[in-house]
Amino acid sequence: MSILAGMFSILVFLLLTDTVYRIITKERNYQLEKAKLKIEVAKIVLKEEFYRFKNKLIDNKDAFEIYCGNLLKALNFENVQVTELVGDGGKDIIAYKDGEKYYVECKLWDWEIENNSVGRPVVQKLVGAMVKDKVKRGFIITTSYFTAEALEYASNLPEEIKIELIDGDKLVKLLTDLRKEWIPEIIHTFS
Repeated sequence: MSILAGMFSILVFLLLTDTVYRIITKERNYQLEKAKLKIEVAKIVLKEEFYRFKNKLIDNKDAFEIYCGNLLKALNFENVQVTELVGDGGKDIIAYKDGEKYYVECKLWDWEIENNSVGRPVVQKLVGAMVKDKVKRGFIITTSYFTAEALEYASNLPEEIKIELIDGDKLVKLLTDLRKEWIPEIIHTFS
């Protein structure tokens, strides 16, 4: 009889453990889906924000490039210079951080248009400008995505040259994280 009672206790324990595990898993999946939905909404809202810069100039400079320059300033880059529209030599922004010079290329491209991703030629052009001027660090910032060829090319550059590719999703995450950091700081400043 005691063996039967022990087996029954084990069975009840296993059933309870399984039920608790399912509840925890279901809650975790719910929270994960909720977070994914928030990210998707944030992407749409933030990416739509970018399109207000489309075909707009400020002092003969591209408005999106100025926006990206201000983003770099918020990320503690110094001496951020947005280049002129014509004759920029393959870079839209020149910036410095920790004594290192960076070249930045900015592409405000619609992410919803099929085959509208930043390709290898854009990366090659930036690398060419960097090699010519002996600059070792760079970024390409886009509201769209990068082709597989662009990603592969950037990852196979010589060790001394580093280019970070920031696609629309990374850009949205970066901005969201910055806003989370700034909003409490701003509220604290004015309270």
